[in-house]
Amino acid sequence: MRKWLVMLTVFLLLFPCAAMAEIDLSGMSFDELVALQEQVELAIWNSEEWQAVTVPAGVYEVGTDIPAGRWTIQASDGVYATIMWGDVLDASGVNLDYSGDIYEYEWISSPTYSGYTEGSDKTEVTYDLADGQYFIVDSGSVVFSPYSGITNLGFK
Repeated sequence: MRKWLVMLTVFLLLFPCAAMAEIDLSGMSFDELVALQEQVELAIWNSEEWQAVTVPAGVYEVGTDIPAGRWTIQASDGVYATIMWGDVLDASGVNLDYSGDIYEYEWISSPTYSGYTEGSDKTEVTYDLADGQYFIVDSGSVVFSPYSGITNLGFK
């Protein structure tokens, strides 16, 4: 079944006119729909056309859920967010383990957040995320965008 979903996704990406046609997904199971959604989201991440994406609270594996690379991460508009980046999850699978080689924990605020204090609140971080690492949005949501130090917006 997974092979079928991959072929469908490739077909949709190669033939934009066909992708614009309405597709009946009602015959697909929940698991098939989730698998298709994951494939489409990864294709969007790897597209050279997008410039930013909002990432909600959750645990993400780099290389699977988020492409490896250098990313500038900001709190979404009007939001205060807590984020973690590291290489080892704890036994719960929802937090980082302190025993890893990388353990970063940050609070970032949007300048439009009601509690924002200019000059003392951090508004963004830049991380070099590598395959197999984890990125956790503990609260709020964040916006991933191309690292501001590069001019090519390609993500490959």
